[in-house]
Amino acid sequence: MARLTNSDLHSEIKLVKQDVEYLKEGQVKMQADITMIKKVLLDPDKGAIARVNRNTDFRKKAGAALWSVWIAVLGVIGKLIFWN
Repeated sequence: MARLTNSDLHSEIKLVKQDVEYLKEGQVKMQADITMIKKVLLDPDKGAIARVNRNTDFRKKAGAALWSVWIAVLGVIGKLIFWN
């Protein structure tokens, strides 16, 4: 294997510098994307987690309301059948 000259080493160092710059740019883009994802997921007012929590709360309240309606309907049907 031939011995590397200064110009060869200089060109190799330039390539490494270019690669490092490319990695830095990619890292900055990735940080921006992660920040955006965190904002979309964790925003306390409009985030996905807040929407899921509101949805779950609504389902629990709606389920309780539906049970109340069913009990009232069964009470009315029972009164009609058993107490004339």
